[in-house]
Amino acid sequence: MTKESIAVIGGGIVGSTAAYYLARAGYDVTLFDEGTGQATSAAAGIICPWFTLRRNKPWYFLVSQGAEFYRQLMRDLAEDGFETAHIFKEQGALIIRKNQKSLDRDIEASTVKKETAPAIQTVKTLSPQESNKLFPMLETQYSATHVQGGGRVDGAALINTLKQAFTTHGGQLITQTAQLTPEHLIKYAQQEAQHFDKILLAAGAWLPDLLEPLDYDVDIRPQKGQLFSIQTTHDDTDNWPVIMPPGKVDIIPNPNGEIVIGATHEDDMGYDLELDYDKLAELSETAKNWIPSIETYSIHNTRVGIRAYTSDYTVLVGQVPETNNIWAVSGLGSSGLTSGPYLGYQWAQLIQTGKWTLNEDDFPINKFIQKRHV
Repeated sequence: MTKESIAVIGGGIVGSTAAYYLARAGYDVTLFDEGTGQATSAAAGIICPWFTLRRNKPWYFLVSQGAEFYRQLMRDLAEDGFETAHIFKEQGALIIRKNQKSLDRDIEASTVKKETAPAIQTVKTLSPQESNKLFPMLETQYSATHVQGGGRVDGAALINTLKQAFTTHGGQLITQTAQLTPEHLIKYAQQEAQHFDKILLAAGAWLPDLLEPLDYDVDIRPQKGQLFSIQTTHDDTDNWPVIMPPGKVDIIPNPNGEIVIGATHEDDMGYDLELDYDKLAELSETAKNWIPSIETYSIHNTRVGIRAYTSDYTVLVGQVPETNNIWAVSGLGSSGLTSGPYLGYQWAQLIQTGKWTLNEDDFPINKFIQKRHV
């Protein structure tokens, strides 16, 4: 029996994961990835979603399942012969809390959440002095919740490895801009438009452009994100925990003394990919509240990418209305590093088995993608 032909447009974290698993299962898969502004390749992030104050249950389902799925994804890549230590590592997370009530809430919540999220592992409260022993550059008067199962992920390393694994399994990677035609075909470069049995649109903030030829209005907006890293003189940072302080900054230790500081959330910059050193300076000032010695180091590396958000910050996922062979995933925002691989894997499961574990009622795609009828 001939396997269906599959096209995935967008080689970020969702698209590359979906393409990898379908190629691994023997499908004829073409991944179109032009790559400009891709959020995942510009991202380094923290995988520790369990203690958020956000109360959106469908969102929490995605990120908690996503955190669990990372373990399977790393096992599968390792089974295929790829190194994964530089991609994802459980090195623990320190969630800095400003009051005892928040610390107690974390401990209480961990008991319940471990039942569905075994990756959480040990959770305990640490004094400022105990936190400093784990992260010697950290200076704070506040205690922290230490989550042993928390970790870090390098988006660029993950994407690069997924694409290598994808092509190893026979997938075709095309680094050209792909466009949909009104007939639901895919056209790129000077090639004739091509039919695919199933199509996944995983182009993030560029989803409205993809669906414009099909006369759809799409509720997706871009958000610019920038981050930077410093190169410290410490040589054991690979074992330091990630830091989640109050406010919109994360501190992520990488191997060999590199510390990543991220990321900005810029809603008014459209698809601009120019580096803004004023914004990086603001990030640095915020991070200095927690690691004052940051000012003694110069910027080592920078990244800029574009995230995708819906107007109400919920995720867009499902079959594009009035089509029978096109699906879309977008709107993951800053939690895309956590939930993206899980969503890509679930779509691959849907193609293979006709089922996925998502409750489609939780993600009403008609709310965000609407056909324009003349």
